[in-house]
Amino acid sequence: MQSVVGGLLGALLACSVAGAAIAQDAPIKFGKVEAKDFDPATYHNTADAPAVVLCDFGQSRIAGGDEGFYVVFERVTRVLVLNKAGYEQATVRVPLYRRDGQEEKLLNVKGFTYNLVGGKVEKQKLDESGIFREQVDNNRTVGKFTLPSVREGSILEYTYTVKSGFVFNLQDWQFQRDIPVEWSEYRTLIPGFYTYKEIPHGYLPYKWQERKVVSYSTSVRQTVHDSYGSSTGNTNMLTLTCNALNSRWVMEQVPAFREEAYMTTPRDYLAALDFELDKIQWDEKHVQQVTSTWEKISEEMLKDDDFGGYLKERSSLTPAAQALATQVPDPAARAAAAVALVQQAVRYNGETRMYAHTPLKRVLEQKQGTSAELNLLLIRTLRDAGLQANPVLVSTRSHGRIQTEVPLLSQFNYTLAQVSLAPGQDLLLDATNPLLEPGTLPEQCLNGQGRLIGPQGRWVSLLPTQRFLHFTNARLVLDEQGNLSGNVKVEYGGYAGVDERGAVAEHGEKDYVGSWQRRHPDWKLTRSAVQRLEERAKPLLLDLDVHVPGPAATTGQPLYLPVMQLFADVSNPFPQEQRRYPVDFGMAHEYTTTVLVTLPAGYTVEELPAKTLLELPNGDGRFVYEATLQGQTLQLTSRLLLRKAEYQPREYAALRELFTRSLAKHREPLVLRRP
Repeated sequence: MQSVVGGLLGALLACSVAGAAIAQDAPIKFGKVEAKDFDPATYHNTADAPAVVLCDFGQSRIAGGDEGFYVVFERVTRVLVLNKAGYEQATVRVPLYRRDGQEEKLLNVKGFTYNLVGGKVEKQKLDESGIFREQVDNNRTVGKFTLPSVREGSILEYTYTVKSGFVFNLQDWQFQRDIPVEWSEYRTLIPGFYTYKEIPHGYLPYKWQERKVVSYSTSVRQTVHDSYGSSTGNTNMLTLTCNALNSRWVMEQVPAFREEAYMTTPRDYLAALDFELDKIQWDEKHVQQVTSTWEKISEEMLKDDDFGGYLKERSSLTPAAQALATQVPDPAARAAAAVALVQQAVRYNGETRMYAHTPLKRVLEQKQGTSAELNLLLIRTLRDAGLQANPVLVSTRSHGRIQTEVPLLSQFNYTLAQVSLAPGQDLLLDATNPLLEPGTLPEQCLNGQGRLIGPQGRWVSLLPTQRFLHFTNARLVLDEQGNLSGNVKVEYGGYAGVDERGAVAEHGEKDYVGSWQRRHPDWKLTRSAVQRLEERAKPLLLDLDVHVPGPAATTGQPLYLPVMQLFADVSNPFPQEQRRYPVDFGMAHEYTTTVLVTLPAGYTVEELPAKTLLELPNGDGRFVYEATLQGQTLQLTSRLLLRKAEYQPREYAALRELFTRSLAKHREPLVLRRP
């Protein structure tokens, strides 16, 4: 996923051709809009789209200036508005960075709205007074402007330049948006003394990806200082000449990004390109490494008072934790006892953090803390209990996937605890959710790999140790009017049990059962009970006595009874025929439904539903449906098994077909003949 941009491509002062330029012609010329550009039929992926980006073209180059170098980013964008929902494209926001008294500058803002009137192109200019800035926080502002006179069929066009003294912050580029993009192109010109890491995102291919070495020259104006370090009022102009790397990335006919079922965060899927300054190298002897390493990151975090400092402090839990070393000889059981010790002392306040923000003593006094404060306290408690424990940095599912080859601390936002039970055997722990069994991670942490922080730093798998289990067992009696009555037991195991116990804890048992009733409005619950609520190692059990009214009875006519449809989902989570992104369930899933129906005397089944067995390739999933009849007792069994947590786009068609056919099978009614 990573490549190196820049590097020492040639000796500094290699040649003296100034003003190196990108060889290819620009794909768009600002201000040149023709009548044919207004025809939406000439563009792709526009069905139901509110607007389409006709062209998005950006260029970044490193240029000399006063007292150093700058990143100069120039952009030209043209958008066709297709309906009123596309009017929002007229408002443009440009993120700007500021730090230590310096800030990025938004320059050369121009814009036009074009409309086709009587076959002629009319345009209205952006009023410069409508360009303003909004402050987001201490380090970020947003330049903002809105193009005028927008209507259906308008073409919006704008251009601007951002000049930045933060050379580490080479402008990133997003090829994909929530509307289709006909052409997206980004170019960079990087002199040989800078090396950037290129970090691509998404699953879409480039139409073109080109690189070549070109000549480069720029000038830097430097203030002359005297022997005391004071300015003399004079300046020197230093001209630097070297080779540079000219890069170009193009995507064409990019579809609009749409969030679909079973995704993590859009950032994991949107086609985009980020950069990270890796090193500065003026010559072979003068190399400044800018990007850190995982080893350096680990060392720095352990020195930080809000991270490693927590691990050094004794706490009020220390005596009880030390006693566990002799009271509980089994390491896994001792780790579970340490988790319970922390959870009894401190509860989670709902804030996701990687560092602690509150002193440990105060956290214990207040009896609440962030995820980092609870889990750093847990690590200290585990160590006090005589266990080898270390922190593990994690990126939650909503924060995005980790690129392990890019040592960036900003990729993480959460801290877990790790215990080494034996060589190669890791026990991962989290103290934030008392509904989780020790060793079961919060679902939000099931996201690839985490980084163990310590002398033996390494990557740790975050694969789930539990599945999502949903079992339904119904014993029903059919009366002569077509009504069903009986008992339904629903068991929720693994991560399903965590979810349902969380719902009971949040809403209370009465409202929890009420929400189940609202999902089945035709059912009458005559008795309900929620069982095993405190037994985390066992599935949660919802025990119901029910009465389900049947279809209107017609003498002499068959009775159509949709039994399995009463207990199964009726909608397919995968309506799209194609999918470009993985399906990420988080963990393996299993749904099993068994229904026994006792038929009235004299009732017969015209035809039993056919047995069905569907298998995904490589045994990665299956669906089984079977119906049997013994006397007047009919048994229906359905089982859907998904053995993988994630399915790749190439597996999507088979996965979708599995869901489609299983739902169709559940919709098949029983056909009964009355006497």
